[in-house]
Amino acid sequence: MSELGEWMRDAPFLRRQRRADGDAVPQPPDVVGLVLSGGGARSSFQIGALRYLYDRVRITPSVITGTSAGSILGSVLAQYPDHAGQRAALAELERIWLDMTSSADMFTEYPWFARLRANMPTWRKVMALRQRPARHDTQQHGMAWSPSTAWDALGTLWDAGRSSADLQTIVRGPSEERAAFTPGPIVDRLLEPHVFSGQRLAESSVALRIAVVGLESGELRYVTNNGAVHDREDRPLVGLERVDVADAIRASCAIPGVFPPVPLGREYYVDGGVRESLPVEVAVDHLGVTRCFAVVASPAGVTPRDSFATADMFEIIMRSASGIMSDELQRDELAFAREHGVAVISPTVDVHDLVTIDPGLIRIAVDYGWMCARDVVADASQERRDLTDEIIATRRRIWEIEEEAFAHGTASDVDVAAAKTELRELLARVPTIELPDGADRWPQGWEQHAFEVEGEPLVP
Repeated sequence: MSELGEWMRDAPFLRRQRRADGDAVPQPPDVVGLVLSGGGARSSFQIGALRYLYDRVRITPSVITGTSAGSILGSVLAQYPDHAGQRAALAELERIWLDMTSSADMFTEYPWFARLRANMPTWRKVMALRQRPARHDTQQHGMAWSPSTAWDALGTLWDAGRSSADLQTIVRGPSEERAAFTPGPIVDRLLEPHVFSGQRLAESSVALRIAVVGLESGELRYVTNNGAVHDREDRPLVGLERVDVADAIRASCAIPGVFPPVPLGREYYVDGGVRESLPVEVAVDHLGVTRCFAVVASPAGVTPRDSFATADMFEIIMRSASGIMSDELQRDELAFAREHGVAVISPTVDVHDLVTIDPGLIRIAVDYGWMCARDVVADASQERRDLTDEIIATRRRIWEIEEEAFAHGTASDVDVAAAKTELRELLARVPTIELPDGADRWPQGWEQHAFEVEGEPLVP
């Protein structure tokens, strides 16, 4: 039996299933489950982890649950009950994901929000003028002024007057659109018939659960393969008609304030992550999963920020709701998953945030997911996991240096070469079999960028 096969037989989350009198006692059928969290653009990490699970562990989950972006990935995979079909679906997902070039592929601004953002610098200057403390001249008792400050004030007020033409659009926007963005073209690409078919999903034997939250009821719901709506105990809700699964996917991705809510039957629904970012409980408690893999897109914890003394309302809301509150929710869900023996694959290095789309960062995050999945499956030591993080953090730094060197001209070739030498030395400490395909070329070539890099790569 291979080393991987030995681990699968003796994995910590399988040991609890065995009877004290040994393996001779007949065991219930092994039910493999896959749980995919939300995470927006960070789902690139999940794609890398899934590639490892399908190619090296050769999972074929018969239960898949997902929230938000995880519901997209899970729904495409769940169309096929066999390993080959699921692996081919993953390849299509990865191809679409790697084709993205900018955040507009996932988040397309509504006109009102684009105008608000464009005019914000001018309005900030107007507010600063209003709040500027008066300095009185001792003789004339008037506000001190100079030609430069006068021209600055007049110019700001002139810009504000011109921007006020957009004010009506901006004021109407939040009530008419009810969000800042509409889903970008990637959602339509992921729901094209050759990628996703509602009929194919309904006919699949894989049990799918898409997490959504009803605004009117405030309740967590799950939508199944065939569009049935269940409660959080996975009981069918009597009297509710079936819904379109594609609409349920859009609802599960409808981050409040970012995307508009989606009507499903008699309610409007938003992102399932409002109540459950990692739907493990329904898999292990209600769908009979005996061996479960959960792939989390976002690292735990909240990155410290500078003072919020001058932060505006939107910054405070986003920091509280999308940062602190969602992290606390994920913390509880991860604790539940680990207590129930779930193999949790999650990042600790934040390669990019949930709204950033960049070709290079996506590829780094995909490779990071692959390596983290390997570390979990192999039950790697903390030292080995720290090495994975160091390799990825170094690649992330190389990407930044290249951005500065080639886009802005503020970094030198020496900086690039030194960082690539460091990466080569880190990779030398890892057996080739424990690295994604092509890892040997990371120190030798350029990282991907949104612009074309000219010149031959430096070979350290």
